[in-house]
Amino acid sequence: MSQMIQHPLPHHDSRPADTVIDTIVIHSMYTPDAKDPCDPLACLALLDANRVSPHYSIDRNGIIYQSVDEARRAWHAGVSRMPFKDDARENVNHFSIGIELIATLTSGFSDLQYHACADLCREICSRHPIRSIVGHDQIAPGRKTDPGENFDWQRFREALKDSGVGLDVVRFL
Repeated sequence: MSQMIQHPLPHHDSRPADTVIDTIVIHSMYTPDAKDPCDPLACLALLDANRVSPHYSIDRNGIIYQSVDEARRAWHAGVSRMPFKDDARENVNHFSIGIELIATLTSGFSDLQYHACADLCREICSRHPIRSIVGHDQIAPGRKTDPGENFDWQRFREALKDSGVGLDVVRFL
């Protein structure tokens, strides 16, 4: 697995009792006012300033920053609903793990990010019965646009398969 750095953020709370973590939400972000918009520490500071937090962030070099323990409810999805006909649960933060990929609207995502994200998802799947991986834009349409058009879902599925995630039990939109 990629290098992991602990970078705690305080914006989380307890999950509802008996919650089963079964979803991963992929996000993307950058810091437009920073000298380097993809500086991971500037991105984490922006998250903190906005009182939100993913469980993990992955920088352009594939380094993973853990901000919230998976057992806690991170504040990453906001007003949200699952996008499937047979699963329209709301408040996706309750039952999901949030992963931020650091990239601008034009930079796309690096090979190292795809690989680190796939490896991290494999690790998460080994700890939780994950059945869905969705984008923030898919659970908050009209409100959020990340990870957006630059995120190659097919490429990500291939990276997941290469990392050993059983895609027969994980669904995508």
